[in-house]
Amino acid sequence: MILTINYNKNTGDITLSSDEAEVTATVNADEITDDATELDFEVALDLSAYQELFNDDLLDGDNNE
Repeated sequence: MILTINYNKNTGDITLSSDEAEVTATVNADEITDDATELDFEVALDLSAYQELFNDDLLDGDNNE
């Protein structure tokens, strides 16, 4: 999975996108720190679509087939 992060310096907006349609990525807007020396933020990923793969009795979580 590739997570693309775009930070607009003019507006301070952060946008996320993923190459996986079933993965939702969201910036936690309450945890953004943007000052003269750093930009810190949290990203939440909904990976429930992938978790379902490991709930199946046929898969053991080891992808080294």
